[in-house]
Parts: sequence; structure tokens; C-alpha cells
Amino acid sequence: MRVTNHTMYTQTAQSLLKANERYLKINEKIAEESNIVRPSDDPNGAGQVLNYQAENALNDQYEKTMTLAKNALDYEEVSLESLNTSMDSANVLLIQAQNSAYSTADLSSIADELSLIVESMADLMNSKDAGGNYIFSGSDSSSPTMSLNGSGEYVYGGNETQNKAQIADGVSIPVNDTGKKIFQDVWTRNTFSASVTAGGATLTSLVDDQDAYNRFVDENYDAITPANNTYTLTSTVGTPNSYSFTDASGNVVDSGTYQDGNEINVNGMSFSLDSAGATVSVTLDTPTRDNVLNELNDTISVLQDPNATDAERTAALRNATESIENTQETVGTAISEVGSRKNTISSRESYIASKEISNELAMNEIAGIDVSEAATELQSANSAISATQSLFTRLANLSLFNSL
Repeated sequence: MRVTNHTMYTQTAQSLLKANERYLKINEKIAEESNIVRPSDDPNGAGQVLNYQAENALNDQYEKTMTLAKNALDYEEVSLESLNTSMDSANVLLIQAQNSAYSTADLSSIADELSLIVESMADLMNSKDAGGNYIFSGSDSSSPTMSLNGSGEYVYGGNETQNKAQIADGVSIPVNDTGKKIFQDVWTRNTFSASVTAGGATLTSLVDDQDAYNRFVDENYDAITPANNTYTLTSTVGTPNSYSFTDASGNVVDSGTYQDGNEINVNGMSFSLDSAGATVSVTLDTPTRDNVLNELNDTISVLQDPNATDAERTAALRNATESIENTQETVGTAISEVGSRKNTISSRESYIASKEISNELAMNEIAGIDVSEAATELQSANSAISATQSLFTRLANLSLFNSL
């Protein structure tokens, strides 16, 4: 077979091209720090790597979402804790106002301090996040949470929809709580109405034990049939006098003996009759909800009124105290829920961090490159190029004319 110069040049050029391709591929893998630069390098491995990369990219997005969620919950937590502190300060003033030695001027001064606290509390309820959105207005974050209406009462201006953040596939957590739940829908102090319907006794009545009366209302108030909320207190002359407290059906709820002028205590209610032989109609007042700002403002008005009676002041102070207690309960629940959500986020962040490390290790097993081995292979490829180039030079000099 005759070997022509063309054949020698062609074969040598192809060998040199393959050597260069091998060298460039190895060099590219070293530069990319991966044994799979393109799918054709390892189709199955490339598919697995793409899956891991997609999962890591999704987790990165979840991490960003969780960061925003934590920031929102931090804003809420700080606002609620500050609000709780303000209510503690208001409670101290309410206790001071119960001092019978305080003059009208003293009570007016306390009312002024309470007014400043109410303004501060309203401002905290209207807290905004870094983006200028109202934290407690639900999904209607552009509307003020609490604002004064034409009657001078604070009303809720947001909606009841919580904002949520997705932190994993199928897992979402609330990132705010609505002021409707925390501030507006708070129970006011439970009270009752009583009047003498038979007999000539003079009656004084009040809620003497609020907790006991609240339990009685919780267990017995009938929102469907109002007539069932009327009870009868009957006192009978004797030695000693006796009384019975019956429900609308005539069932005896409580009974006992007492002395004229002494208090009759029934389920947190206190009745004082100056003479026996009287019948008293007792009606449980309808439980209502209102925000603590209005309750405090009502109390402030009574404290600023020089003509208010001691009974009116006592009732107003008790109304405000009960409202603060109930609001602090809802605020405390909200703070607890915020803490639980933040813990959920922290747990999820830890999981994602571990998952990303696991994915990186798996990708390294599939597409990782041994740098020292690759360097050796690169050197081998470079030597092959040099050898091919040297061979090409020698073949180029092979000629009959060179031997003549």
C-alpha cells in the first residue's frame, strides 16, 4: 500500500486534533470544578445533578421568604411587648385612682396620664413594618388598624385575613395577627342589673368577685332565650333572715341566711338589703366586646368629671381594669403564637441548611473532580500533544530528496 504525504498529514492532523480536544475537556473540567461539564459527559449523572440544583434553588427561595417572615414576626413581637408594657403602666394608675384619699384634682391628673398612655397604645396598635404597611390590619395593610370615628370612639379599620408565607412545599405560616382578634374583639367586664320588685327594701348591688361572676356568666348566659337570663332573689323575714336565688324556671341556684344590712353573696354578685321581705329581679347583662382604648377613654371621662359618684368611679375603674386584663390575655396569646412561628422557621432553616450540605455532597459524589488526578491527566494530554507535534515534524521531513 502506498502511503502518500496527504495520508500522513491527514492522520497526524486528526491525532493532534483529538489530543487537543482531550486537553481542552480536561482543562474545562478543572476550571468548572466538575466532572460533568455538559450532559453528554454523563447523561444519568447530569440529570441527578440538575435535580439537586433545582432543589437547592427552591430552598434558597424559601430561605429568602423565611427571612422576610421572621422580620415581620419580629416587628409584631416588639409592638405587642411594648403594648403590654403600656397596659401595665395604665394598670398602676388605675390602682392609684382607687385610693379614696385622692382628691378630684388628683384623679384629674391621673386621667391626664392615662390619656397619654391611650395615645401611645393606639400608636402601637397602628405599628408599621419597614415597608410602611400596618402590621395588625390583616391583608388590608394600607388601612390604619385603629382610628377614631365621628363619635370619638376607636374602631378597627383592617380585615380579618392573615398574611401567610410559604416556607416549604405545602407548608405556610401566618406572619401577622389581626387587630380584630387581638384588640377589638376583647370581652368587656360582665355586669348585671338588679331592682326591687316587691317589698320596701333599699337595694345596693354590685359584682363583688369578678372571676366568680365571669364563670357564672360563661356557664349560664343564654344568648338564644333572653328570658333565661333573669333570676330572682327572694329574702324572707326570720331569725335569722333567709334568702333564695332562683333561675327563670324556679330552680334554686343558691340559698342561705343573712342579717339585715349584711351582704348576700351569690356567684360573685353582692346584694345588700336594709330590710328583709323583699323580692329582687336580677338580669345578667349581655356580654359585649370592645377595645381597651374605648374602655380606658370612658374611665378617663368619669375620672375627669367632678360630679361623678363614688359608685360611678368604682364601676369605671373596674371596667378599665377588666378590659386591660382581657386584652393582656389576647396579647399574651399572640406573643406566644409569634414565638411558636419563629421556632418553626428556625427549625425549617436548620433543615434546609442540612439538606443543602447533603445535596452538595451528593453532587460531589456524582460530578466531583479529583484535582490531583485531573492535573495528572492534563499533563498526560499535554504530553500527547507534544508527541504528536514532534511526530508530525519528523514525518514532514521524510522525503526521497532528503536522502539524495
